[in-house]
Amino acid sequence: MICMQYYYRNRIDIIEFILDIANGNEVKQGEILQKAKITHAIFRENMSLLIQYGLIEYVRRQEIFKTTPKGLDFLSICNKMKALLLSPADRSLDSLTPLIREK
Repeated sequence: MICMQYYYRNRIDIIEFILDIANGNEVKQGEILQKAKITHAIFRENMSLLIQYGLIEYVRRQEIFKTTPKGLDFLSICNKMKALLLSPADRSLDSLTPLIREK
């Protein structure tokens, strides 16, 4: 039996996954749902936000999504922030956990 470790993903994490999947690719909705491991409701909610802010575009004729140059800038900024916040030993996705403040 394969044991997958799950971690909390906030909206920024999900947006980053979606943009990365569509980065340089022409992907269909099903591929994004499968690779990002999100529900259709979460997809619709985030996709409308991404389109509204010009981070991703939908090509209606081909029914595909593509990350825009603005979306690529967003991905670049996310990667730079992660590089600043995480030590080299903590850069794997498996080690990402939410920060808990102690009282």
